[in-house]
Amino acid sequence: MTATAKLPTEKTIEGAMSLFEAQAVLFAPRPSRLALQGLALPSPSRQSASVNVWRNHAFEPLVPLTTPYFAFCGWQADFRLGGYDDSLMFVDRQEADAELLWLDSDRFLARMAFDEWLPWLEGRLHALRSMSKAPVIIATWLDEAPQRARLQSLVDALPAVYFADLGSVCSEAGVPLRDSRSAALAGTPVANAAQVQLARELACHWLPGALLPPVKAVALDLDHTLHAGVLGEEGIQGVQLTPGHEALQNYVKGLQQRGVFVALVSRNERADVEALFAQRQDYPLRWEDFSATEVSWGDKAAAVERIAKALRIAADAVLFVDDNPGELASVTMQLPSVHAVYAHPDATLTCRAIHYYPGLWRWKVESDDAKRIQDLKANAERDALAEHATDPAEYFRSLQVSLVYRIDPVAQLTRLADLCNKTNQFNLAMRRFNQAEVAERLERRDACIASVQLSDRLSDSGVIAVIVAERQGERLLVEELCVSCRAMGRQLEDTIILEALRRMPIFAGCQELAFRVAHGPRNQPALDWLARLLGCDTHPEAGLHNMPAQLVRDFTPAAGVTLNQE
Repeated sequence: MTATAKLPTEKTIEGAMSLFEAQAVLFAPRPSRLALQGLALPSPSRQSASVNVWRNHAFEPLVPLTTPYFAFCGWQADFRLGGYDDSLMFVDRQEADAELLWLDSDRFLARMAFDEWLPWLEGRLHALRSMSKAPVIIATWLDEAPQRARLQSLVDALPAVYFADLGSVCSEAGVPLRDSRSAALAGTPVANAAQVQLARELACHWLPGALLPPVKAVALDLDHTLHAGVLGEEGIQGVQLTPGHEALQNYVKGLQQRGVFVALVSRNERADVEALFAQRQDYPLRWEDFSATEVSWGDKAAAVERIAKALRIAADAVLFVDDNPGELASVTMQLPSVHAVYAHPDATLTCRAIHYYPGLWRWKVESDDAKRIQDLKANAERDALAEHATDPAEYFRSLQVSLVYRIDPVAQLTRLADLCNKTNQFNLAMRRFNQAEVAERLERRDACIASVQLSDRLSDSGVIAVIVAERQGERLLVEELCVSCRAMGRQLEDTIILEALRRMPIFAGCQELAFRVAHGPRNQPALDWLARLLGCDTHPEAGLHNMPAQLVRDFTPAAGVTLNQE
């Protein structure tokens, strides 16, 4: 599969209904193995993600337990199981989308001290990285907190390597991790109850967190979703904030701190809904917490579409939550790429379903992720200023617009890879470099990566652009060019991109510039920009497109914008 492509199921009303009905089983506090295996869910029709499994204990018991979770979210995993190998030699390795190290740490620590094992493991990770640029997940356990901290520090220092702490998952779920009987019968010390919990984490958090694009917004219904009851019938004081709904609202509010937009989609009178959030001080969510609101009696699919447009994201980055299965099915039939979760009468179940929905959980949350919420709020004021501005330079000066260029910024590795994978509209080559691939280019002398940070007096938008280039003789080849939607529409694209290219050390002496182009489903803005730069009437075809490097040298940045380099 393309590691960042969403793999949707074929949408049918019956298929959608079966998925919503399955939520009670899938997202129970302690899912039943028997109930999971009894679910008959529609099979995703798309190609699966390939996962190499390197292990020293049995992984087979988890495979059938992951299947219904993959089916619920419309994708699959092809687990390629190697033989048991304590030496981690990675024999007969095939190319894959992810590498999973399924390790019984007790086997290692029975033969060597932790201080010996950790550097040995680091060596094996470097060996694997020399063969593979795919994300690597180390799934194991360590009983002592200092040991877990040291392993976490090790993986944090390596690009696209993650530590899946099996012990922590089981501790939070209140189930034992190990069972000596399982070791004898199933070839793994992982207990039966733990296997179910770990299968859910693997299918819903760990693999999607490394492979799938993020869900950027949660759009919620109001009645029987954020509270119990119907506002129009029971009134402001009549609808109930049950403990479960309170927990759900608190969880959703917490998503904002991770940079996830929260939106409201409700069939009600807008004045009534605004009054509800003004008067119900016991509600954790406030009206201003919603980055977008659609309150009307109109079609909800159209409302979700408007929500996505207001948030400047694609519909496939929206998770829609509603208590009406028919409404959910209707929305997903009209907008097949939209994600959907059924709001159960038990709001704690709804909360758990949202928590485990693939794409919401990420391995690491960057500071730039949280900035997008404030940045969207600032856009309204920017637009108002732009309406009355007659001189672009004066407009930029009044906003105190500043661009900061950084060359080969190793400290921004995670953000650079995120931009490559999250950007859909202004993404010229659609290469989707992961952390390991970005890190490899940061080390090459014939390659260069530039990042651009944007801020003004209203907000700090953070790092909004990444450009990956390499020198080929007298030509500079732009392999990847991504500009976040946060920066689009501000008339800064030329200054962001061309000034960044000009500041690259490997640009010196170039006679020609080449842009790699690919056509994606939504990257028309990037194609429009390049067509204008090249003086073309139509979008450039897929492939390489050349222009004289002198045009970049002669470029004049936008007046009124402060440019800095760090």
